Amino acid sequence: MNIQIERILGKPFKYVCDILPELNDKGMPKEFMPHKRYKNTSNLQLHEYGHGSYCKFKIPFGLNYEGVYIIKIRIKIVYVGECSSLSHRFNVGYGNISPRNCYYGGQSTNCRINNLILRNYKKNFRIRLFFYSIDDRFAIEKRMIDRINPIWNLSKQGSIKKNYENLGDKTMSSGYSKYYPLEKYLYESKENEVRLSFPEIEDILGFILPNSAYEYTALWGNESSGKRPQANAWMNAGYKASSYELGGFVVFSKSYP
Repeated sequence: MNIQIERILGKPFKYVCDILPELNDKGMPKEFMPHKRYKNTSNLQLHEYGHGSYCKFKIPFGLNYEGVYIIKIRIKIVYVGECSSLSHRFNVGYGNISPRNCYYGGQSTNCRINNLILRNYKKNFRIRLFFYSIDDRFAIEKRMIDRINPIWNLSKQGSIKKNYENLGDKTMSSGYSKYYPLEKYLYESKENEVRLSFPEIEDILGFILPNSAYEYTALWGNESSGKRPQANAWMNAGYKASSYELGGFVVFSKSYP
């Protein structure tokens, strides 16, 4: 049996499997919203990824090795992570979201990655898992994130901010929020008008937009304030949200030359 190996930054990553959500009788992923099953006696709030929906999936059992893993969609590396046990990380963590993890204090990363896998599978994208077994996993993970800047790794945003600041442009925001990658994307655009679908905006940001972005027009207003970090992002980059369709797309237009 030939084992597929990809050398990434000089490291031999072995192909593990495709990540395949469980399907219903119509061939579509089964979707779950487990937060509704949690007995929220402490009146906890859902975190920003807690609403779902989620899928369930498993990788082969018995892969109890520590090391670094990567998730690829088509040919693009979208996520880099480390683990002490690969099977446990995916089968207990990402692949099976518990109700408690949907609330503050839970594992929000599990929710976010699961939802991203579900959304991309529904786009008919192939999602592959690769693994490199090594005990120095933390250093390798950090080096790869710094070099590759995978779109699903939120920690990459610190590197983006540093590189952006090196441009020395005074129109750049002095502060930083989770919407910073959108600001950077628009700032580097050469177009007078940029049309982005909601999935494209989420790919740029590396997280799922809150439900309010799909339901309320106010989130796409051009009022810059501390309570509207999303508007700060595109306005700091020299754009305004000129038109939009909730759940569909946003058109950003240059607000000054």
